[in-house]
Amino acid sequence: MIVLRSVALSLGAVGAACACAAAATFSPADMARIVDVSQAAISDDARHVAFVAEYPVLERNAYRDELWVYDLANGSLRRLAPHHDSFSSPSWSPDGHTVAVVASGPGDTDQLYLVRADGSERRLTWGTTGVEAFAWRPDGRSIAFVRRNAAPRRAGQDAFRDAFQVSDNDYLATALPQPRHLWLTTTAGNERRLTDGAWSVANSTITWSPDGASLAYLRVPNAIHGISGRASAYALDLAKNSSHALTTHDAHEDQIEWSPAGNRLLFLYPRDGDPAAATSVRFVDLQRNDADASSQLDLHVDTAGWYPDGRRLLLKVYEVTSGPLYELGEGTRPVRLPLGPVVNADIESTQSVARDGTIAFSGTTVDRPAELYILAPGAQAPRRITHFNDATARMELGRVTTVRWTSADGFQEAGVLTYPPGYVPGKRYPLVLRIHGGPAETSLAAFEAFYQSAASHGYLVFAPNYRGSTNLGNAFERAIFNDASVGPGTDVMGGIAAVERLGIADSGRLAVSGWSYGGQMTSWMISHYDIWKCAVTGAAVNDLVVDYTIADDIDADRASFSDSPFSGDQLTAWQRQSPITYFKNVRTPLLMLGNVYDVRVPIVEQYEFYHALRDNGVPVTFYAYPTTGHLPKGPVRLIDAYQRWLSWFDRYLQR
Repeated sequence: MIVLRSVALSLGAVGAACACAAAATFSPADMARIVDVSQAAISDDARHVAFVAEYPVLERNAYRDELWVYDLANGSLRRLAPHHDSFSSPSWSPDGHTVAVVASGPGDTDQLYLVRADGSERRLTWGTTGVEAFAWRPDGRSIAFVRRNAAPRRAGQDAFRDAFQVSDNDYLATALPQPRHLWLTTTAGNERRLTDGAWSVANSTITWSPDGASLAYLRVPNAIHGISGRASAYALDLAKNSSHALTTHDAHEDQIEWSPAGNRLLFLYPRDGDPAAATSVRFVDLQRNDADASSQLDLHVDTAGWYPDGRRLLLKVYEVTSGPLYELGEGTRPVRLPLGPVVNADIESTQSVARDGTIAFSGTTVDRPAELYILAPGAQAPRRITHFNDATARMELGRVTTVRWTSADGFQEAGVLTYPPGYVPGKRYPLVLRIHGGPAETSLAAFEAFYQSAASHGYLVFAPNYRGSTNLGNAFERAIFNDASVGPGTDVMGGIAAVERLGIADSGRLAVSGWSYGGQMTSWMISHYDIWKCAVTGAAVNDLVVDYTIADDIDADRASFSDSPFSGDQLTAWQRQSPITYFKNVRTPLLMLGNVYDVRVPIVEQYEFYHALRDNGVPVTFYAYPTTGHLPKGPVRLIDAYQRWLSWFDRYLQR
């Protein structure tokens, strides 16, 4: 999945820039103004909200997090623990006085800290490997957490006996990863291991039974990322020191959470157990009877959590071009919550709802990046708490709308269209496409840095949601199965036709672009439709067979087809959907971007496509960043990638 992170500067820099940026349009450099607000956690008594604000340090090409607490009683904001570089997963103690958070400083691993609302803090864990997930025990006296085993130390000749048995790992692995396991620490800092073995705890939520006797978690056969989808729910009985399976499933479970009454758990699971299908919410009781809890809601569920009353669920879903919140009660119809101007709301699976029903979340609007919002019970709209991104909201931004069309096979489809700032009715503008990755993602009609950056260059920016996207229900999402490129390509063309019917696009100046799966679709579009002036791909999946063989997500690739490419006659099907098969059709000038050590989409796929086009006389330029990761790593590289991207558009589209 491809998600480009927002970048930001300190609050002081944001405030200082407000006056001079008031009338400006948005550019890639302005991404350094954006503060990314996330991970809101509200205390059970609805007195405080903790959240994380992220901004970049350009000199180090790195991000720095800040931990903030909002006091609902007096409306004050306070920054806590300012000497740490990173924070994640803030969680309030049961009494609401202390925030547990994973934090680190320069050169330090991620460890568990206790931070009080008055600003005092204490380090709780001291392992050689970092803390990856945790949960307060209901009595507030201890915390369970997940830690990866330390690699065994070898000396002398043994240090060079380092061969490892290859299985489902990526091609750049130098050793098999150590498994993750459950640990327990008291608030005094006394640690003990709870589980061990070759199997691994999934890097996901862990959750306590209300009586504190059992701990539910997700287990995978080993720690290799490629099989991380083979997760199933288990419960550890601490008194017996033994675990048992909670469901009859052996894969695809996620985000497990115990009910407040302790008689059942919720978890996320793809519809009918099909990994290509939309994600739903299920309940399972202590007798392993499970049922679909969200069958009334034919939408992809991104996050789910209990209301404290145990009778309702809070869901974050995707719907057309928005990411709303729904309340789901047993025996009642789902209710979409009033979000006012918020287009996309993000909640945590735990601690999003206080005892009185107050909800804390980070939200994005059409003209403003993520801020902290509070939705009180019965309110007609949420209240925005923070103003980190006022400078961006005051800029002259392009208008954002939703475009709808019907596919040839009857799907009611939707995409996002951003107009250039200062749009003049009657004038026709170049049209550029930004195709999202995933494919299980959604382009949303909310503020997005790339849309606004490209619009400021005088372009209509279109982000189509093709089959496989998460925005239009199960049938639409699953329609990509065995149809990785052909069907999505026709959906994209249908979206272009819908924009052209508006009479605002210059059909002689079209460009297409995307990253990851969006890069795959871009390579597909230029090899099947000779209508483009230019194109840009980032980390494009050009060869599905190579991707399956050496990338770090082998199960995700296989879920899109009936079987392995090396089973029966499947190889032909995989090659038929791979853009590299059609390289001789490409005439479009192409800019390619990628990371040298990307294991999600290995750069060898870009090298294949680059040489295929160059050797056939197609104008192609390829830039590789000497770094790990699937996205441009760090704010400097991200801004650089966007600037190269838009310069390529300008070269071929500007008159």
